[in-house]
Amino acid sequence: MKDISIIIININNSQLLKECLQSIEKSSPQASLEIIVVDNGSTDGSQQMIKTDFPQVRLMANQENLGFAKANNQGLRVCQGRYALLLNNDTIVKAGALDQMVKFMDTNPQAGACGPKLLNLDGTIQRQGGLLGKRFYFSTKPITVDFVIGACLMVRKEVIDQVGLMDENLFFYNDDLDWCLSIRKAGHKIYFLPQAEVIHYGGYSSKTFNPQLFIEGFKGGLYFCKKHYGTLAYNAYRSLLLILLLILSLSPNGDRRKAYREIITIARRGQIPNPMVK
Repeated sequence: MKDISIIIININNSQLLKECLQSIEKSSPQASLEIIVVDNGSTDGSQQMIKTDFPQVRLMANQENLGFAKANNQGLRVCQGRYALLLNNDTIVKAGALDQMVKFMDTNPQAGACGPKLLNLDGTIQRQGGLLGKRFYFSTKPITVDFVIGACLMVRKEVIDQVGLMDENLFFYNDDLDWCLSIRKAGHKIYFLPQAEVIHYGGYSSKTFNPQLFIEGFKGGLYFCKKHYGTLAYNAYRSLLLILLLILSLSPNGDRRKAYREIITIARRGQIPNPMVK
């Protein structure tokens, strides 16, 4: 059994993916690795690049974009490592990061998941959420947190067996938050490890406005609220969201205006799937 199964989702980002895979090799981890790339229908030569330059990597090729959660689940179903590591293709793994994460998980059985310190390209700390505060970002010791983002998220295999795979009703965005909350509800702790560092380009795969992903993000927020906080909270959140969306729908940007109005229709009609249960 390998120590870590690294699962990377890719769609039309061959150069970033190549740099990510090279960084894993250059980090020279002592931990044994299995690397799985799930490609969501790339047409830029990503799949051939993997076959040619990284023959040791297991490639799972989809014909279309299945979304982040569903693609990750494909990798999670076949991975053999003691720990599964979800890793964005727009990341650079720094030396020692993987070993630091494994060492921490091995010596802290209460930890169900952990994530590293994410850095911008200039070496500054990348903020992962507005409510986490300086204690989170500038801590020098591991601390418990509510969640870490899926750009680099390590989860214990036994915990995955307990809580289940990622919720495939979440196509893009909120899936990592949902999974972390399920892990915490099952009684496990989640840790931020400042001693492990990973560079994250941050939003490169979604830096241009994509109406589909934009809409899925709002839908995911509604679904997450409905799943974890009940009907009353969901209806209150939906009402507040509708007010905000009505204002935003006045945007002069045609694509954004159209997307906002589609989200308004979805929210009004309550077109949110029933939450998945294990």
